[in-house]
Amino acid sequence: MTIDYSEIRRGFYTALPLYLGFIPLSLILGTQAHQMGQTPLTAYLMTALNLAGGSEFAAVSLWSATPPILFITLTTFLINSRHIIMGASLAPYVRQESGLRIFFLYFVMCDECWALSMQDIQRRSQQKLGFSFWFHMGVGLSLWSMWSISTGIGALIGSSLGDMSNYGFTMALPATFIGLSVAMRPREDYRRYLPIALSFAAACLTTVYLDRIYAVGAGAVVGLTCAYVMQVLKEQRAAQQVSAAQQAAAPEPPTAPPTATSAAQPDPAPTAPQAPSAPVAPASARQE
Repeated sequence: MTIDYSEIRRGFYTALPLYLGFIPLSLILGTQAHQMGQTPLTAYLMTALNLAGGSEFAAVSLWSATPPILFITLTTFLINSRHIIMGASLAPYVRQESGLRIFFLYFVMCDECWALSMQDIQRRSQQKLGFSFWFHMGVGLSLWSMWSISTGIGALIGSSLGDMSNYGFTMALPATFIGLSVAMRPREDYRRYLPIALSFAAACLTTVYLDRIYAVGAGAVVGLTCAYVMQVLKEQRAAQQVSAAQQAAAPEPPTAPPTATSAAQPDPAPTAPQAPSAPVAPASARQE
């Protein structure tokens, strides 16, 4: 397997601006993990084995619950259910990948890595190029290492940092997602906003009337269902248009050939020309 270091560097440089949000958030996560009794090693392993910031914050906040394991597992699954949608949207572009490449590709696929890879796919498609595996890995490995290492550092020096959430660093994550969403907004077909709007509405209603820990799962289910229905309707319309085009382009049926009876009948015989009549002699000549 040949490693394309230029693509890895390109992915690393593309991910650098996201460090402004990743570093303070991971330090806050490490501090909260330290306050819940985790060691720097367990805090590092939690983020190194599961690259999903939202579920890790939820797990830390539920760490003292009794019994915690099943509830934490269910909450983590609901929050991470958005990765099902992201993985499904990325799947058509990575069909040529297999084996360990697929494993590592999806292991480092967090929200930010997915967004940057999808933007890169759109740019490369204009140049008749496909998915860049090493660009994706450059982005993913960069964000994964920074997130896990900073969380471990936050847990290590958590007692001296205090409660970093008081400084307003928690706004870094929503700001990052807003920026990525604006960069990936549909620019041509505005009907694509419908799954986004319905997902947003479902998440908001779930937060208000049920519980915020189910908001991501509800938004993911509603958005995925809407996107699936829209795709089915789109394929049906495309099939109808193809069928109509085929019918319009079909040649007209040929005229029926003459029947055997009419072909067997000979043409009527032409009328024979009559011989010219002899001239009649005048009466005076006949008398003589």
